[in-house]
Amino acid sequence: MKTSLIARAAMLVAALAAGTAHAVPVVAGTNVFASGGTVVTFNDFDGLLTTGPLEVAPGVTFTSSPFTTVGADAQDLGDNGLWGARGTPADGLVDTPTGNGHFLASAFVARRGEFGFSFAAPVAKVGAFFNQYQLPGNTANSLGVVAYDQQGNVLETFTYRVDTDAFGYNEGSFLGFQRAQADIWGFGVTDGSFVMDNLTTAPVPEPGSLGLLLAGLAGLAACARRRT
Repeated sequence: MKTSLIARAAMLVAALAAGTAHAVPVVAGTNVFASGGTVVTFNDFDGLLTTGPLEVAPGVTFTSSPFTTVGADAQDLGDNGLWGARGTPADGLVDTPTGNGHFLASAFVARRGEFGFSFAAPVAKVGAFFNQYQLPGNTANSLGVVAYDQQGNVLETFTYRVDTDAFGYNEGSFLGFQRAQADIWGFGVTDGSFVMDNLTTAPVPEPGSLGLLLAGLAGLAACARRRT
């Protein structure tokens, strides 16, 4: 009976492990990858209008459709409020969920465009804070978030509509991906006019409770063998 219980538990763990093989789109109000992750703030740039390629952090290369402002300090988002440079309380500003300091802002010459990032080494988690320009009464606008593999193929993608207070300041959503293995070599955002800050990457997720459960099963199996 004990062996049967162990076998059933092992099957459950295998099923849980198989379920984590797919990417999980992440939509959050705070930076859920900040703990243990690497954050690119863009604070070292000041209003650089570019298409790249541009190294925005060690091992992180930025490219864009014409054009993007790297290190923007103000952006009117229409019905979604304003984004502006964030600073310390001494400056009369405080950090907000979207970050602090400068940020990225699309300035595309066409109505559609994309900016993205390539990584020198693959990551398992990637995301950033976003907001987008919204015309009054527009309920259909959205942006696309994309994860790429080493060859530039799309691993995962989803669309999301950011809708914030028309009188808000530096509001937005944290959007990204979390995968069970480090196989994300690129991260992009497409369509419309948008702003972004605090690009965050992180390594393979900690095994957590799944690993503890596997260790417990191994201990139970060892005890069962000794008793028999």
